Amino acid sequence: MATNELPKRGNQRGGPGWWMDPDGVWRSPHDWPEDTPPLDGWVRTSNGRWEYPRTEQSGDGAAPKSQQAQRSEQSGTALALDQTEPASGPGTSDRKAALLVAGVILAAAALLGGALLLITQAGADAIPADTSDPEVIFPRDAGDPALERRLEAAQQAPEVAREQLSELVIRDDPGSLEGFNRSEWVAERTGCLDISEQALVERSERPIEFADNLECVLDTGRWTDPYLGTVMTSMLDVEVALRVPAAVAHVSGAADWSDSTRQSFLTDLEHPATLEVIRADSGHNPRGEDPSSWKPGSPSRWCAYAVDWVAVKHRWDLSVTAAEMVALADMIDTCDLATSSGADPATVLVNPVSVPTIERIAEPGE
Repeated sequence: MATNELPKRGNQRGGPGWWMDPDGVWRSPHDWPEDTPPLDGWVRTSNGRWEYPRTEQSGDGAAPKSQQAQRSEQSGTALALDQTEPASGPGTSDRKAALLVAGVILAAAALLGGALLLITQAGADAIPADTSDPEVIFPRDAGDPALERRLEAAQQAPEVAREQLSELVIRDDPGSLEGFNRSEWVAERTGCLDISEQALVERSERPIEFADNLECVLDTGRWTDPYLGTVMTSMLDVEVALRVPAAVAHVSGAADWSDSTRQSFLTDLEHPATLEVIRADSGHNPRGEDPSSWKPGSPSRWCAYAVDWVAVKHRWDLSVTAAEMVALADMIDTCDLATSSGADPATVLVNPVSVPTIERIAEPGE
């Protein structure tokens, strides 16, 4: 090949440096003519062959790339990086700022939604319960025949109370506490449970839990204060009281009762109205007065209170004053009002009970 005719070199065969001779045959770069300018990195050895240094060969034995090829690949790599990681600039900053703002807005919306949910729940919890007319809780499920009978008896109780009230003896004087001794009005214990504890066992709206194996020490139960609607579960929160206080009973005809009659009155569990379960600190009738001087704070409770009061006085043949009778009649009239909670199904009489025997101590000389 003439020196002024350079071989056509390219990559058509095995890589850089391959050339085509005048006959159109592709030859190895080792066969370049002597006067051929070498490609970048190729050198002429002492034996006249064109060689490429092997000191930087790749792991597969192929000839290393020329510096120009390496620079080209580095440029390509840079271009590839530019395509996957855009260079910073005004456009990129705007996009980042937009994403940041969107993230902040979404986070704020989530926080606001959570706060609104908490506020709604707190508001619902903060609404005070309406204790003016609480639902009466019974140990039996709705639809139980025994409960149905109690509800029916509660509906009829006001009319029964009016009839009983008309049969009570009206005394002219308010009565005297002369001879009243409170120590005589204490129920005698006949077993490991006293009468108050027995009443709590019978009136509990769920089974009593005892603090001992002998079932002589009450621990917890469930009772509802008939005047406040408060639910109590601990023995420390409840007390059992006479519906008609001892002092009122004394001036109403019990002053001459025998000891046995007085004990029968104090331990009367047969009629559910005689003894009542109330909250210990309720302040219920603190001075032990009759309805002409004291009434429950909520008028919605007057019906139940009067119905039970009349039932006890009628059962034990106790008298009333004129003022007491008027107060009782007025309270029974509230039973017909829509605002009244009516008679208490837990204390009205459902089935007939025995009539107590009332023994009186004869006056000296009689």
